[in-house]
Amino acid sequence: MNPWRTTRSRITAAVDQADFGSALIETALVLPVLFALTLFAVDYGYFYLVASNMVTSGRNSAVYSIQGFSGPGQQKIPSAGTNGSLADTAGVAGLAAGDMGGLANNTSQTKVEVCSKVLGTTAVMQGGNKIGYITNCGTYPSGTLSYAPDMDPESLNGMLLHRVDVVYTVPVPVSLHIFGFNLSPPSSFHWKVEMRAID
Repeated sequence: MNPWRTTRSRITAAVDQADFGSALIETALVLPVLFALTLFAVDYGYFYLVASNMVTSGRNSAVYSIQGFSGPGQQKIPSAGTNGSLADTAGVAGLAAGDMGGLANNTSQTKVEVCSKVLGTTAVMQGGNKIGYITNCGTYPSGTLSYAPDMDPESLNGMLLHRVDVVYTVPVPVSLHIFGFNLSPPSSFHWKVEMRAID
């Protein structure tokens, strides 16, 4: 038997064992990072779903606040909502909450502010002169959203802006805590839609 061959196989076996040990350490170091990236990908996908639902919710609610179910020829504008609740599906706020229905805890995490002429109008004065009107706003469910409505530049000629603000506080699907630090804190998304209505 060749002595060099035996020595060579021993050296190869020692190198293989060293490679296995270093591969195990590298895997132990990289695996938590890959796991965290996977969880962040889940959170990012959920944020995208929230943003998509909010855009649809705001747009549908703003159109409904002007047209209702029928169309532009109807005489009655729908109600803004029932104060204290998002359950009024015939109201604008209820429609906004209904469009957010696929999200987690949508009724407790969603707030809607509706500015509509159904709630009345307020004259905007400047230097003692009336320069236009803004629509009054209501928050559903009762809360503290206070986004100021904008005035339509032609509000003296019967044009009023209806506005719907949808705010959703995202409960993070996968919460990551490392050493007492929250790596994915809850965030709030806000979407505003304004549409012009002829008075």
